[in-house]
Amino acid sequence: MLIGHYPPPVVLDPGQSLLEAMIALDQRGVRHGVVVDGKGRLTGILSIRRILGAVRRGYEEGSIHGFLGRVRVEDIMWRNPPHVVIGEFGVEDVIYIMSRLNIGAVVVVDKDEKVLGIISEKHIAGIMALTSIHAAVHEVMTKPARTVASKDPIISLLELMDTHRYRHAPIVSEQGTLEAMATARDLLGYLATEHTLSLLEKREDRKVMNTAVEEVAVGNPARILPEADIAQALRLMRKRGISGLAVVDSENKPVGIVSERDIVTKLPKLVGIEMFYDYVKSKLYIARIIS
Repeated sequence: MLIGHYPPPVVLDPGQSLLEAMIALDQRGVRHGVVVDGKGRLTGILSIRRILGAVRRGYEEGSIHGFLGRVRVEDIMWRNPPHVVIGEFGVEDVIYIMSRLNIGAVVVVDKDEKVLGIISEKHIAGIMALTSIHAAVHEVMTKPARTVASKDPIISLLELMDTHRYRHAPIVSEQGTLEAMATARDLLGYLATEHTLSLLEKREDRKVMNTAVEEVAVGNPARILPEADIAQALRLMRKRGISGLAVVDSENKPVGIVSERDIVTKLPKLVGIEMFYDYVKSKLYIARIIS
């Protein structure tokens, strides 16, 4: 395995609080934390999505800060997540696992299941961006585009992301045109700031959750048309350093979202992509299988 992060950017203990885990993921700017036992062996994986689900539950129970401080990583992590043994699996195996299970990360371990690294959808998408794919964005995008208005409270954004398992949400004007984009990382970043944590510690949850979405969203977001090539979408994501794009019609109204995960997990099923790693030349080749 020559792609991925070695070691993983965030390694968590099962007994850590979700509050500590949230801050760790935000500080490193990643979507997943690998959970290991005292001997460094893989125990689980924790995603931003699961943390945001816990934030919603804490809000419903009356104290986000109290809930995140009380609940442990092991309580909500994905136990025994998919993993590959270094030297025994190739990149094509990682793509197969991600596509089959619709997941965004695979942990790399040694033969004793000690964690060595993590390969995410971002790493695979970066490779795919180097080639011509010849498939349209609308063939893999998530639709319909569920949106939030810029003046809506962020609790609406949290509920949308948690209910539909979204990591991206288009923010629209009163006319329904695209104004901004909010991501799960944007939301997590807002919750993990010193100011917000201070408010949550004082149990001012309602004040935090009534913050307007426009305060956490990114204006002038990257966008793409449904007919555009997937490779174009990937290159745009790479250029902007983002993981998803709003897909808009000719009137700039969102019709879907296309993300790295959409492409990595859906494209193999759509066109039959097989990826090979040439260890000698250190190049990855992507070929379409014609059935």
